Amino acid sequence: MEDLEEQDLGFKRGTLMAQSKLQVMIGHELDREAKAFIEFLKNVGRKYPVSIRYRALDPGYYQLTIDGSPGSRVDVLLQELILNRGLYYYICSLMSSKKRTIISSVILPLFSELLESRFSNAYTRFLRRHILGKLSQNDFVPGNLHDQFCHEYEILLRKWDIGILDDWNFIKDTDSLLTRFMLKHLGHKAGERSPAFDVLLEQSYAKGLAMAEETIASFAKIHKARTEGLHRLAAILNHDKTSELATHLYLYFSYFDEFQDSQSYATVELNGRRYRRIRYGDEKWVDDATGQHHCGDCAAVTGQYHCEGCDWERCPKCGEQLIGCACVLT
Repeated sequence: MEDLEEQDLGFKRGTLMAQSKLQVMIGHELDREAKAFIEFLKNVGRKYPVSIRYRALDPGYYQLTIDGSPGSRVDVLLQELILNRGLYYYICSLMSSKKRTIISSVILPLFSELLESRFSNAYTRFLRRHILGKLSQNDFVPGNLHDQFCHEYEILLRKWDIGILDDWNFIKDTDSLLTRFMLKHLGHKAGERSPAFDVLLEQSYAKGLAMAEETIASFAKIHKARTEGLHRLAAILNHDKTSELATHLYLYFSYFDEFQDSQSYATVELNGRRYRRIRYGDEKWVDDATGQHHCGDCAAVTGQYHCEGCDWERCPKCGEQLIGCACVLT
């Protein structure tokens, strides 16, 4: 594959766009195999719908244009091909003695470029093992969230979205994930008896897992649905209500992933110099906001850093609101 300038590719890595353009070089001796794989992607993409078009610029040199609804449909296509072992079954269907060559010279370079254009966690180093069926389809699925549990929920939601999980199994798996998520971030030691779910929620809120009241309610509703569903041997949430909760939880995990990242850096660069960031609770406010345990904008607790872009974070240089002060703008 050619190394091309970003402007030639028509996308910026790590962003989601309705249209992506890729230019891919594959040896001309594999023209037929390359066209066959692109046709396979086109056929699979029609159900989303995702439109994939291509044209040969020179022998072995292709330009792909990929159109899908803004934000997710292209991503769903690429993730489902991993989750449903689509690439593995495609290779199994080929009546060719050149399967290894096709994997190395056609599928890997083309599909890797597609993944890297859409996901911040592309996991392309594991792609060959996925194609060969040597890796579980639940492992190293591409996504955009970094925290272990945030990414796990991202993939769980995708499996439910494409029908691998029904509503009831999605609720059960989500409830299990929420419990493990809270225990992990609360520092619970393996082997010790875990607190009741409502106690975990109280502790998670107090410790600063960036929870709003609506998030706490969503956690509680999922847990109630699971426990009462087990008792009645049936889920108590209909599909629309499950969808509403699933969406809210995704928004929460997306935010928590960003919040966690904001805790990882202690300084900010202003006018060419680095300054130590001000933690929540250490600000010198002219109003009564400092008496609150949680930041009213980003939900940080005393001692935590604000999430990037928070309205309440103060500039360590001038003491004004960081998000709009002159120290940031100059």
